[in-house]
Amino acid sequence: MQSHTLREHFRALGAVVVAALASSCGTSPTASSGDAACVVPDTGLPTDVFCTGLYTNRSTATFRADVMPYTPGVTLWSDGAEKHRYLYIPKGTTIDTTNLDAWKFPVGTKAWKEFRVDGALIETRLFWKRNETTWESGTYIWDATAANATLNTDPHGVILPSGYEIPTAKDCDKCHHGGADRLLGVEAVALALPAATGATLASLAEKGLLSAPPARTAVSLPEDETGKAAAALGYLHANCGMPCHSTRGLGDETKLVLRIRAGEIWPAGGTSSNGASVATTDLAVSTMGVAPTTAAVAHAFPGALRITPGAHDKSLVWLVSHLRGNYQMPPLVSHRVDEAGTQSVASWIDALSP
Repeated sequence: MQSHTLREHFRALGAVVVAALASSCGTSPTASSGDAACVVPDTGLPTDVFCTGLYTNRSTATFRADVMPYTPGVTLWSDGAEKHRYLYIPKGTTIDTTNLDAWKFPVGTKAWKEFRVDGALIETRLFWKRNETTWESGTYIWDATAANATLNTDPHGVILPSGYEIPTAKDCDKCHHGGADRLLGVEAVALALPAATGATLASLAEKGLLSAPPARTAVSLPEDETGKAAAALGYLHANCGMPCHSTRGLGDETKLVLRIRAGEIWPAGGTSSNGASVATTDLAVSTMGVAPTTAAVAHAFPGALRITPGAHDKSLVWLVSHLRGNYQMPPLVSHRVDEAGTQSVASWIDALSP
């Protein structure tokens, strides 16, 4: 795949799209996309992106009125791709937010994410909750004209000539297992931060889409004396904590927790305006001056602690995020270092008192 030109890649995909359209579209008017030509299967995903319920009139410029765009206040690095996100909650249902740290979505929920690389629409990812226990997920790859996209079934993923990788559904699942109910970024903390837009925590509450909205729907991440903590915590939360390093994921095994819990921002009752101090967060407790628990990591990075105050180059949370290859974090799909994001972590660590 790496030896093909981008034009050759998209030409091949175009042929697949034609076949996919023939197999996924019929005469049923019941498709969620609003396109009377679409047939949505009872299990699995439609092979045509225009049959998923996101777009109208087979145009990427028009979206269904019941689909809500959103941007979390902190976002995952995707090798520099521009991303646009959309959420659909079935009419008459609500997100169960009884546990503000573990949202449960109603059956029928869909979340899409469009990816553009160098201005070109490359892929659209979909997560769809088909029943109480099953989420369907997949990636649709766009042709060179951005007029057609078909479900990717390549078991090895697709790497474009630019080096950008389109993951398999299995790869996506490796990160999304960190979500309480699969979705990442659609959560209390990320949607309540100042930079969040669209379907924010406040707007979801106003629309009556949260079963138990907190009294406060706008929050900030905790800050410390350095004035650099909030940016670093936000980066680690989105890129490490939400996907893997939480008490729901690897954090339960390694005790490395990099996710900011809603319970830390909204103390009991959800009405406090103070929230947590940096020092008392799970993130700080599990990293500050803490040695790695994995022997191989300790051997590869002698003398490094998870966070070594005053020395980012001796701090594992920066070292592994600034690598591509052995020990890189995130461990899959990403091939480019997020220089700006990792710098926010380095700046905070260097400003901490040893």
